[in-house]
Amino acid sequence: MSMSLRQVEIFVALAETLHFGRAADRLHIAQATASQELKRLEVQLGLRLLTRSTRAANLTPAGEALLGDAQALLDASHRLSERARLFQAEYLHRVRLVASPSVVNKLLPAVIRRADAELPDTTIEEISADTGTVIAEMSRQGGDIAIGRFLAPPPRFVRETLATEECVAILSADHPLAGQESIDLSELTDLPLLLWSREQAPDYYDALLGICHDRGLNPMILVSPPRIVGTRSYLLSEMRAFSIVPRSTAYSLPPEVRAIPVTPRAELPLHLVFREADPRDSVRATLTLIREAAMDLLR
Repeated sequence: MSMSLRQVEIFVALAETLHFGRAADRLHIAQATASQELKRLEVQLGLRLLTRSTRAANLTPAGEALLGDAQALLDASHRLSERARLFQAEYLHRVRLVASPSVVNKLLPAVIRRADAELPDTTIEEISADTGTVIAEMSRQGGDIAIGRFLAPPPRFVRETLATEECVAILSADHPLAGQESIDLSELTDLPLLLWSREQAPDYYDALLGICHDRGLNPMILVSPPRIVGTRSYLLSEMRAFSIVPRSTAYSLPPEVRAIPVTPRAELPLHLVFREADPRDSVRATLTLIREAAMDLLR
């Protein structure tokens, strides 16, 4: 039997779309090519995999039974290609690291500084991503490691909690509570919470609202662009809103605002996402360095 991966890929695309035109568009081939290659595969297998109308298709019982194996075969092929690529010269000593805004402020510079001294043969390419887009950027740009909060690892990647970080409330320096050593969020009923839309990072959004609710505050939400401490920071300095951020974000605050620890203490996780069983020494060494740098900073 001499079926090709391309034929299997066409079968899977047809099975998932049940439409010759859409399957052909997905694979960037002509519709006639999709039909011809499916016929060749069926001849090789001695089975009818799909029934056809003018343009649509339906799986036969045999097609339904074989679809899972075909998808697994394609997945194994992709894994093989991906792992083989990692051994190519241009990837062996290059690590692409995607980081969220708060990581860019403090942890990432510490990592790069240590890597320059301790990993001279490794090139770390840092990629900054807005909150909620870290994993998408990792997938789009072929990232090896991601650091951020509430990250959902893509297939063949794993997640570990790198650290937990204290939360601080961000207030105008002119706010009556700005001089306190800590702040009870229930005292901020007069201000809305400056926060991105929930669609951008649902788990992170819910965690921040949970911190408020657990401390007796049910805030109105003032929707912000992705970087809260950025172009909309004037809303904080003018006492038109407050925000809650990890302490590391406070390193980049303008002088017109203050960062005050929340009481009772609130924390957010910092996650590390990386390829499962990455074979490269450069990646393993970088992961170790990131863990050590995170411990040093939080200590």
